[in-house]
Amino acid sequence: MARRIIELPEEFYFSTYYNVLFSDINAANHMGADRVLPIAMEAQMRFIKSLGYGDAVVFEDAGLIMAHSEVQYISEMDYGNELAIEVAATNFTNKSFDFIYRFTNNTRGREAARVRASMLFFDYEKKAVVPVPEGFKSKFVK
Repeated sequence: MARRIIELPEEFYFSTYYNVLFSDINAANHMGADRVLPIAMEAQMRFIKSLGYGDAVVFEDAGLIMAHSEVQYISEMDYGNELAIEVAATNFTNKSFDFIYRFTNNTRGREAARVRASMLFFDYEKKAVVPVPEGFKSKFVK
């Protein structure tokens, strides 16, 4: 299988830290593959809150839902390692955009993972995907 590379954007808009917990560790004694996406979602929540939104799940009159995700594993993350997680919003279309995450293992001094999550805004009353709100998009597209 060909290795897929998640391309990084020129600019990240947000950074947060996460210390690898015991509950993140698998039987091989490093962070389990199943933990990277939930940690990325935590960084996403922190990012959206940092933009001034009171709710990080439903804002701009719509809900934010994930349509697709990819994880690129680069190096191990062990219990107690401090991770820096950077977040960017990019690849905007009328109805979607991507969150790109870069995990850097500060303890080991190396990149650890990349995540790409394709997102949609969803109107739960109409049960329909809606265009990316201009208020949100304008924060990233100049």
